[in-house]
Amino acid sequence: MKILITGIAGFVGGHLLSRIVDGNKATKKVSKKGGILKRDDKVMGIDLKINNTAARNLTNIFSEIDLQEVNLVDKEKVYKVVEKFKPDQIYHLAAQSSVSYSWENPVETIESNVFGGLNIFESVRRYCPLCKILVACTAEEYAECRGNKDEAIKENFKIEPANPYAISKAALDFFAATYYRVNRLLVYISRSFNHIGPGQSDRFAASDFAKQIAEIENVKTVPVMLVGNIEAYRDFLDVRDVVEAYWVILEKGRAGEAYNVCSGIKRKISDILDVLISYSSVKNIEIKVDKSKIRPIDLISIYGDNSKLRLHTGWKPRYDIKESLKDTLNWWRERSQIN
Repeated sequence: MKILITGIAGFVGGHLLSRIVDGNKATKKVSKKGGILKRDDKVMGIDLKINNTAARNLTNIFSEIDLQEVNLVDKEKVYKVVEKFKPDQIYHLAAQSSVSYSWENPVETIESNVFGGLNIFESVRRYCPLCKILVACTAEEYAECRGNKDEAIKENFKIEPANPYAISKAALDFFAATYYRVNRLLVYISRSFNHIGPGQSDRFAASDFAKQIAEIENVKTVPVMLVGNIEAYRDFLDVRDVVEAYWVILEKGRAGEAYNVCSGIKRKISDILDVLISYSSVKNIEIKVDKSKIRPIDLISIYGDNSKLRLHTGWKPRYDIKESLKDTLNWWRERSQIN
């Protein structure tokens, strides 16, 4: 089997590689149990940029991975990679995934997320039409539950994206379903809710909180935390449960369908902050709202129903939210000491 992972240098890419190689255990060799790979299987990872640190970390997970820098907007390069490698599975994770950045750079976001995805679909249609493609989309696509309704979002809920990032992902979502209907391309769509876990960028709330706490503990900054809107409710799922879901969707899911990848639990962002602060050795940390961290449009409540994913694949989350947050904080603590 040949597996291609786009966005390999990103937060999810490394965790996915760990999962398919050795069941979430970092190793340079293919494990005899736990992983997905067999002796003659090949893995290629592509990303816009793969710096030396990312390359070293990825090859520490799997020494035989083929890493290539490819801009997915460049049709000719994408076609060349797919034509030569002819993957059996593609995990399409590459994206401009920051909502705040998408407001500042909407054109770049659309180009990267929509055109890049289309280049993947078209190259597969031409060169390896039996390849399975997991397309990582987002819960940001869904409309907010209005009025007095407050319910878990199901896959049949209305799509009404409210920011450029969500618009780009909704477009890719629709394209994926259309390529399945028209071309019978084996596309599987994840509508993923909030990821958390070690290695996440500080552009995202839980990781941002953890980084600030680690810096306060390391006396790199005063004991004041800057936050955005912490009154919103979100559905947080450990990234290691996310990549497990991605794998089982390709293995057991139904082509052309969308699956919510989520915990199914509604959590207030302020509660996430409180848990992280409770782990800190520094007491009496002051909380201040930073207006620059507040989105132009911010939905009050987004949480999902994962019953379809469970029913079709047998998947279920394994990581407790407190374990996820502690691992995230410890990851930032290590980096705060190094820097």
